[in-house]
Amino acid sequence: MFLRKIATVVALTTLASSAWAGCGISEGRVSIVGNEFPAIQTIGAGAMECAGGGVTVETNLTADHQKINLPGMTGNPAEFTSAIVANSSIVALMNNDVIRPLNDLVAKHGQGLQKSQLVTIDGNIMGIAFMANAQHLTYRSDVLKDLGIAVPSTYEEMLAAAEKIRNYNLMAEPNWRCLCSRLELS
Repeated sequence: MFLRKIATVVALTTLASSAWAGCGISEGRVSIVGNEFPAIQTIGAGAMECAGGGVTVETNLTADHQKINLPGMTGNPAEFTSAIVANSSIVALMNNDVIRPLNDLVAKHGQGLQKSQLVTIDGNIMGIAFMANAQHLTYRSDVLKDLGIAVPSTYEEMLAAAEKIRNYNLMAEPNWRCLCSRLELS
């Protein structure tokens, strides 16, 4: 119900023959391109822990990632071995045949993944969803109006509104699920 338009499935798409092996890889190069914000920075930092010995790990995390990921993955050798992408950018990479299916890697290393995380196209796993971005806040205007609560414009205000609703005993668990039974874009 809530956030029907969360659709930014961010997928980690791996291209190289390099694989993290605890890190357990003795040689190779990992070069990651992606957007720059805390969740992606955490992935980059984790990958950097694999550097050493004969292994090099680099990240290029930038707001301009969609402009550079395709050119950076088309060279021989490619500048980037891996891309952290969104729905809006994976298609260009697939259409230009610069990413490969991850079926073998998921079979070998993906025991902890849920089926809903696998971005599967024509039977091939082309990405692994690991987060979604909230794009819209929706609310029950009738509930807010009846209780004289202003429409929340921040997450903190939404939590405060939920607490007020809880105090009125209108809903057992007033959270985003309860506030959003009837969808209205704010």
